[in-house]
Amino acid sequence: MRTILICACATLVATACNKPDPVTTTPEPEVEAPPEPDPAAEEGGEDAGEDAGGDDAGAAEGGEEPPPEPVDQRTLQTKACEEEGRAEICTSLAVMWAQGKEGPQDDAKARGYFQTACDGGHDLACFNLAVYLDQGIGGEPDAAKAVELYTTICEAEGADQAEACFNVAVMADAGKGGDPDKAKARVQYQKACDGGHQVGCTSVGRMAMLGEGGKKNAKAARTLFTAACDAGELGGCYMLSLALSKGLGGKKNKKKAKEMKAKACDGGYQPAC
Repeated sequence: MRTILICACATLVATACNKPDPVTTTPEPEVEAPPEPDPAAEEGGEDAGEDAGGDDAGAAEGGEEPPPEPVDQRTLQTKACEEEGRAEICTSLAVMWAQGKEGPQDDAKARGYFQTACDGGHDLACFNLAVYLDQGIGGEPDAAKAVELYTTICEAEGADQAEACFNVAVMADAGKGGDPDKAKARVQYQKACDGGHQVGCTSVGRMAMLGEGGKKNAKAARTLFTAACDAGELGGCYMLSLALSKGLGGKKNKKKAKEMKAKACDGGYQPAC
C-alpha cells in the first residue's frame, strides 16, 4: 500500500523529513459488467425477428443484436461506489482520480471518494484521507482531523497501524494539529518501532539520547540505532556513527563510527555525507 506517506529522519540535533507520494495504490478490484444478452436463448428465432420488424438491420443478419459497447473501469467503479455503496471500490476509484487512470486527474475528486470510502469503514481510505488533510491535497489542510484519523488507525490492529502511529508521532513532535507534545511523540514513535517501523526506532532512539519527552537513556538509544541500521535504516546507521564517535551509550569506537557513516552516505542518506 502500501506507501506511506510521511516520514521523518532524525539526527542528534535535528530532524529531517521526507514525504513520499501521498497516495497508496491498492489493486483495482475488478467490477464485472452486466452479462451480454444471449440471442440464442430467446424464443422465436428468425420468425420473431420478422414479426418485430423485417426492416431491422440486426434481424436481417440472423436476428442477433449488436454487442453492447464496452464500459471502462472508472465508469463501472463509479456506479459500484455511488449506487451500491461499496467502500473498497470507492477507495479504488479515488486512486484512479488521484493518478489519472482511465480519465482526468483530480485531487479534489480523489479526496471526496477517499472521504466516502472512509465513512464506509475502509481503513486504507481513512489513511489516505489523513494524508490529504495533513498536506492540504485536493482542498484546505486540516491537521487536527488528520491526527484524529491517524490516531484511530494507530489504536486499531491493521496493516497501516505502525505507519499511522509514526505519523501521529511526527505531527506531535512538530506541533501540527496542536501544541508540540514530545512525550506523546516519544510514545508513538516507540509504538511504531514495536510494529516494525525502523525510522520510528531511529526517532525514538534520538529522543532517548537527548532526553526529549522522557528520561535520557543513551544505552537504549544506541541499541535502537544498531537494530535499525542492521535492518537497513540508513538514518539509524548515521545516528549510530555519532554515538560511536562520541562514546554515547557505550564505548567509543571511531573506526566503526567511520564505517557506519560511510554506510549511510553510500546508501544515499545525505546528512551523513
